[in-house]
Amino acid sequence: MTNDTLLVQLRAELMQRDISAAQQPDDEALQMMLDVEHGDVNAAAEAIRDAHTAEMRVSSQMPAASATTSLQDSMFAARASTEPAATSLTAALPASTPARMQEGAPTSWLAWVLRLVSWPVSWIGATMLWCFRLLHRLSGQRQGTESNGLTRYAQDPDVCARVWIDELERDTNGSISRDATSMQRVSLPPFIGCSYSEALRRAKHNLQILVVILTSQAHSDYQIFRQQVLTDPTLVRTLQSPDLLVWGGDIRDREAFRVGTLLEASTYPFIAFIALQPRRSRSRGTIVPHPAVLSRIEGSPHTALSASALSTHITDVLLPRTYSYLTQLRRERRHRDMERDLRMEQDRAYEEASQRDQARVLRSRAEHERQMEQQQSQAAAEAERAHQHALHAQWRSWARASLVPKEPDVGVAPAIRISVKLPDGRNLQRRFRSSDTLEQLYAYVDTIDVLPLQHSLPKMDTSYVHTYKFHLVQTYPRRVLPLEHLSMQLQDIEGLGPSANLIVEASMSLVDEDEEDDEDEL
Repeated sequence: MTNDTLLVQLRAELMQRDISAAQQPDDEALQMMLDVEHGDVNAAAEAIRDAHTAEMRVSSQMPAASATTSLQDSMFAARASTEPAATSLTAALPASTPARMQEGAPTSWLAWVLRLVSWPVSWIGATMLWCFRLLHRLSGQRQGTESNGLTRYAQDPDVCARVWIDELERDTNGSISRDATSMQRVSLPPFIGCSYSEALRRAKHNLQILVVILTSQAHSDYQIFRQQVLTDPTLVRTLQSPDLLVWGGDIRDREAFRVGTLLEASTYPFIAFIALQPRRSRSRGTIVPHPAVLSRIEGSPHTALSASALSTHITDVLLPRTYSYLTQLRRERRHRDMERDLRMEQDRAYEEASQRDQARVLRSRAEHERQMEQQQSQAAAEAERAHQHALHAQWRSWARASLVPKEPDVGVAPAIRISVKLPDGRNLQRRFRSSDTLEQLYAYVDTIDVLPLQHSLPKMDTSYVHTYKFHLVQTYPRRVLPLEHLSMQLQDIEGLGPSANLIVEASMSLVDEDEEDDEDEL
């Protein structure tokens, strides 16, 4: 980030802290404060605000003319001092200054003399204070991660993470290596020695769950958590899962302190689980994977942070909750990789396979035309079949009303009592006149499921020729009532007599035709 951008952000931060533009120092002083705070805009604004508050307190006690000393002359002294009041201006006053100059309103020439005398002293004091703070920061950098301060702006997050792992291995006689047992050392979770941002980037790239473990030496459960929980074999095996990525730190380090603040940790030890979860993008309006905190666990190593509780939470809650979505993301990534490799392969072989591609297109076009013709023929066949079905239904309605005779009354002679057994097990019984024809008997059986018409007879298509798909057969002796003599009267049929038992059998020729139609469709 450029210096101009930092200056703009610092002035905006000062405006939010009720310091107007007229009261703010010049760019040179602001840049010097940014250098002192190593580019931290919030820290620089806090220092300037403290200096401004001190100046306001001093100005309320001094004459109005002497209170015109600039904010930039005393802001460093107010930032460094732990006292609530800043006395740089009063200390700069000569000892011979009359008391009335500090009690009442001075004359104009005295104000100019006071300003002329106090300005060099204030500027020299601020410069010396800036040099002192700069030397203090440089000494803090040389001390490295061994310092216990929480405001070490020059710390390297990677170094802090590795030092924390080394301290953990030294205190527990353990190792983060998977073959720690062979080295006669206690197995530890596979912590990675990098910054938190790098660990989060790896977890997103590898589609893993990031496990963040934060400790604090000031907490009473610090040693118990390290010695008992982090060395538990069951928990270590659970954290060695390829679906997990483990990162840890102590809040003495600036990186771990920042992570604890970001994850809203209230007590330590503290564990958080972070993984990609579906989230709707405001810019694109689609669901995109976004890192989210799945759960936070903090408390005593004997209860919520015990090894058994953590292992159970990971295996029974965390992994089942994220498995399906992470598996979907892995599958989509493999699919994208396959598509990318396929496109690269197609691009490399494009020139050599151009003729084969053209032939394949022609074959595909011919196959498409053949399929279209087949679909059209099937559609025509379906339409014809539907038309025939409609004509058949129309004929059955017409036959039920026209061909099927009314049953004669009891006692009317001559009458023939006929019993017909259907294939579904039903048994039909009805009396026919002896003068009724065989076609009327066939029509009765064919239209037994047709409801009687409530209106006029339908108009029949003269081109339709109905074909019965069954035969009526006498049971004993077995005799088929021929379809070729439908106009024959029942009294002329041999074997019917005053009563007859018939069964319905499907026509074999029609069965063969249906099977051929089914084979054609296949």
